[in-house]
Amino acid sequence: MTEKRTVRVNDVELAYLDEGEGEPVILLHGFPDSSYLWRHQIPALVEGGFRVIAPDLRGFGDSGKPQEAAAYGMQTIVNDVVALTLHLGVKRPHLVGHDWGAAIAWMYAFLMPRRLDHLVVMSVGHPGVFATPSLEQRAASWYMLFYQFPGVSEELLRRNGWRLFKEIMGREGDHDRYLRDLARPGALTAGLNWYRANRSPEAELRPARPFPPVYAPTLGIWGAGDKALLEEGMAASGKYVKGPWRYERIEDAGHWLPLDAPDEVNKLLLGFLGTERPAHQERRPRRRL
Repeated sequence: MTEKRTVRVNDVELAYLDEGEGEPVILLHGFPDSSYLWRHQIPALVEGGFRVIAPDLRGFGDSGKPQEAAAYGMQTIVNDVVALTLHLGVKRPHLVGHDWGAAIAWMYAFLMPRRLDHLVVMSVGHPGVFATPSLEQRAASWYMLFYQFPGVSEELLRRNGWRLFKEIMGREGDHDRYLRDLARPGALTAGLNWYRANRSPEAELRPARPFPPVYAPTLGIWGAGDKALLEEGMAASGKYVKGPWRYERIEDAGHWLPLDAPDEVNKLLLGFLGTERPAHQERRPRRRL
């Protein structure tokens, strides 16, 4: 992969990868990842004829890490993504998100429908579904409440060689790399601030707001071994999508789909992006694998 570049947007330095030529695809990671999550997808998409842009979202990787929770509201992060597209001259990207990156991708689709081509969301379904979770989903996402206590959460996660963090994460994702990344100054607080800004108990008490429909062709992908997010969140998301909706369940994968099932994810992305485009949108030629 090429070396990361940096740009200052919304008072924070964003590091990002930019590879290939063709229709732009923006890859958005979640907690506690970075653009490194997409190391199996970037080469496949570039080879497939796409321009791939993968930022380290604020608080992660080599990007800036504000320490106040208010800096991590979802609209702020969507504005980061929009500012990055403007900087790179990208008008209408495909957007692919995993975990918190999927939540940001959904919000981008609500706020910037004219600046979106195709939408792919992995693991995290539409927020309208998550606004009224089942008891089973509430139990599975208990850690979101634990992360709400500034200072306390950080201390307990680090204690005894990060024992609790290791128990929460299991042996999933880039678990060893996460420990190194979160040991950077301010990194753990920055990552937890995503939860504090967007999943606080106070936010849970507010009436669920209506979401505008998603008109972009949308692909939802969920791994059958996901212990944190249940299938109900993704499978029921189609009722909020007015454009073409497709749901794919990957049996031999957990939460970290891009790592657990890279070949299947790549096949789905290459088969979906650029398809089902409304007739009035111009299609640019691209190479096939």
